[in-house]
Amino acid sequence: MKTTTKTVTELIENNESPLPLAVIPNNMGISLSNVDALTWTRQDDGQLVSLTIHFVPAPNVTARRQDRRASGGPVR
Repeated sequence: MKTTTKTVTELIENNESPLPLAVIPNNMGISLSNVDALTWTRQDDGQLVSLTIHFVPAPNVTARRQDRRASGGPVR
């Protein structure tokens, strides 16, 4: 088996994604700007065994709330 990890930029440049990248925004409703990379594993015969989407984490909400409290701004 072979496991491969590629960033979205690499996948767009090389057009080698095991999943058409358009599926992520069009079918899952997730912006590609929120996706860091894909990792997939193929058996020796080429069958896809697993596919993982690595997301870009959102900024820490708790830290933003604490910053707003400290500055006297609105807390959401």
